[in-house]
Amino acid sequence: MYNIRFKGKYKDESELKKGELPINAIKYDEPDTMNKIFWKGFLISSPMLLVITILLFIRIGFELNLTIIIIEFILLFVHEFIHGFACPKEIEKEVWTYFKEGALFVYFKDPVSKLRFIWLSLAPNLILGFIPFTLSILGIFNFNSTLEIYIGNISWMMILGGIGDYLNIYNTIKQVPKGAKVMCYGFNSYWFE
Repeated sequence: MYNIRFKGKYKDESELKKGELPINAIKYDEPDTMNKIFWKGFLISSPMLLVITILLFIRIGFELNLTIIIIEFILLFVHEFIHGFACPKEIEKEVWTYFKEGALFVYFKDPVSKLRFIWLSLAPNLILGFIPFTLSILGIFNFNSTLEIYIGNISWMMILGGIGDYLNIYNTIKQVPKGAKVMCYGFNSYWFE
């Protein structure tokens, strides 16, 4: 129905390179390894990450236990499937694991609009991260301290886990002209008019 397939373990970029790039496609100016993506994503989002971390420690407190770790691990997969659901239904999407680099990712080769690419990059971070985190900070869950701690800490970790997405959003806003299309080819993003 939504054309999302779980592909499992990612081995190399040849698994992703399908079809052809449009002749006029322009490669994003972006890092070429997952490790560099994480570091650059961390740098551009560090002011926001600092603010939410301070809010977590002041308002709720940091807690990490086995239950939180298990829930977080499961939500990593949910995060990727939300990316897939945010894509147009007719596009074929693939969810890959890349634990060697500490990542999971969704891949699709069909072009989408600039705005759709920003939305699909942001959607899981809003749904699993920013919205529940904001509700926790506002005290919506303070009727149950365990629930408040779990939702606050898990949503905080989901926000941290989106640093690669924030880099995609930043690059798309900065590099892609209005009205252009965005597509993935291999581990890189491209835009064309």
